[in-house]
Amino acid sequence: MDRTLFITLTAFSAALLSIYLLFSILSPFLAMLVWAGAVGVITYPLYKRLLARCNGREITAAALMTTAVVLAVIVPLVGLIFALTQEAALAYQYLERTTAGGAGFAPAEILSHPSLAPWMERLRPLTGSLNLDLESMMLPALKKGLAALLNYSTGIVKDFFGFLFKLVLMLITLFFIYKDGVRFLQSFWEVVSIGEGLKNTITDTVSRVLGAVMYGVIMTCVVQGALGGLGFWVAGLPSPLLFGTLMALCAPIPFVGTALIWLPGAAYLLMQGHTLPGILLIVWGALAVGGIDNILRPLFISGKARLPILVIVFGVLGGFLAFGLSGIVAGPVILALVLVFFDTCRGKPASPEGSPL
Repeated sequence: MDRTLFITLTAFSAALLSIYLLFSILSPFLAMLVWAGAVGVITYPLYKRLLARCNGREITAAALMTTAVVLAVIVPLVGLIFALTQEAALAYQYLERTTAGGAGFAPAEILSHPSLAPWMERLRPLTGSLNLDLESMMLPALKKGLAALLNYSTGIVKDFFGFLFKLVLMLITLFFIYKDGVRFLQSFWEVVSIGEGLKNTITDTVSRVLGAVMYGVIMTCVVQGALGGLGFWVAGLPSPLLFGTLMALCAPIPFVGTALIWLPGAAYLLMQGHTLPGILLIVWGALAVGGIDNILRPLFISGKARLPILVIVFGVLGGFLAFGLSGIVAGPVILALVLVFFDTCRGKPASPEGSPL
């Protein structure tokens, strides 16, 4: 074998082995690193302003910026997780008592209400032919959803020290992203031998798509919270502004999201005998509040990221299914980078528009 070819193959194999070992070491912290990187890139312009006010003292500026992220994001998020754990446990116990025959929410009474009974009679032949019993399906479905939420949230509470360790590690990573991010990026590009135009395009794409994803998530949550608060106000429930804010905070939670707030509100209306407002709130919550994120989020992200909506849809949904919650951020970025390299391979010139890094 040619000596040059042998050395090349050996170096290539060593590089692949190093990448595999690096991934094996970092994979338990991958989600944490993704979120730290996303927050760092998005808030880097604020850090640069703070650095100027601190007269170039990097450690002071990075510490202040990390503290601001903790106070603005981390503390409310942890408090929300613990509150949801308690509320989900109470709701699950309530449904357990109801299933066992205790007093409380009775699906049979609601479905036999005069405003719903004619519709149920029309549906009964269809449900009968399919061997479906709506009355016996409602409580198990509610219990299953609450059990999933309870397992997710109590898993964090039970493994609190592991969660706290990853959280502290994420904040340490964020601190060094602020302090040494630019220098690390420069060192990285010195190792990667690609053209200056492609480097700028990649940097611009990552920062632009990350900013667009976070913008899309935040704006979608705001719209969902506003629609949820409007539904509470029309239904006559108290504190629509407060509950709308809570829905905006719960909107990013997978699968359940805003239903954590509007579903108990609808159940309260049904238990109080306000059947029509309760049913309308369920329909409004499921279709408008809960379903609009599938439309708005891709639109918001696509406009800011300047990417096709289909790419954003597949990036968000595929990223979530592949990597969990952090995939909502990582998925669109990965697809955007694939498109950058595709355009480069077909000879399309890069046109970077600047980057915070």
